[in-house]
Amino acid sequence: MRRRRAQAIGGVVIALVAVIAVAWATIPTLGGSAVVQAGPARPSGTAEQDAPGEPVWPAPQHVARFAAIGDSITYANSPDFLGGRTSSLSWITYAVGPELRFVGGWARGGATTAVMAANATPEDADVLAIIAGTNDLAQQVPFSATAANLEKIVATVGTKRVVVSAIPPRNDNPQGTAAFNQTLERFVVQRGWTFVDAVAGVRDGERYAAGMTDDGVHPSERGARIIGRALGLALLDPVS
Repeated sequence: MRRRRAQAIGGVVIALVAVIAVAWATIPTLGGSAVVQAGPARPSGTAEQDAPGEPVWPAPQHVARFAAIGDSITYANSPDFLGGRTSSLSWITYAVGPELRFVGGWARGGATTAVMAANATPEDADVLAIIAGTNDLAQQVPFSATAANLEKIVATVGTKRVVVSAIPPRNDNPQGTAAFNQTLERFVVQRGWTFVDAVAGVRDGERYAAGMTDDGVHPSERGARIIGRALGLALLDPVS
């Protein structure tokens, strides 16, 4: 009788151990944490923000830092340009992204290259972006003076790479703007800098295309977006 009871108890114990083992084996673990089934990877901090509980995707391995020098095309109506708060009319707003960060510079509406050169400071950046000359052209500044000011700006900021863009159209002086950009391109190439026609997408001939400006001088928000994206690509391209 006692032997049969012991055998019955032993059978129950064995059955319980088996149940516990099966249950333990079905708990998904990875280093002590539950396994998360990840969807398609995307970088953290993109427009679609990471939701609570989602895995945090790694940041890009390298983020290029750029400084910018310019006039109202760059500054627009930014609430705090030096603090990195740019407006919807500034091309910088559309150039920045996960791989490209705006870290400083100087810009003001109406600034000539002489004023830019006087206010430029050294910047801890990988590349410098310049859109300058619209006001020099309007004030009939000789290009030799513009060139000297650009050289001073580049020497002061001190980045290894320099990207200079063509200036946007002026609908009241389309031929003058076109001639300025041709001279500017030759000068930039001679200095070993990068020239990019970032404003090509806002032009129709030598004037602004429809919807790209509200006053014939400054790009609209749509125009600023096109310029920013084109300049952003040039700033990221080390061989541009």
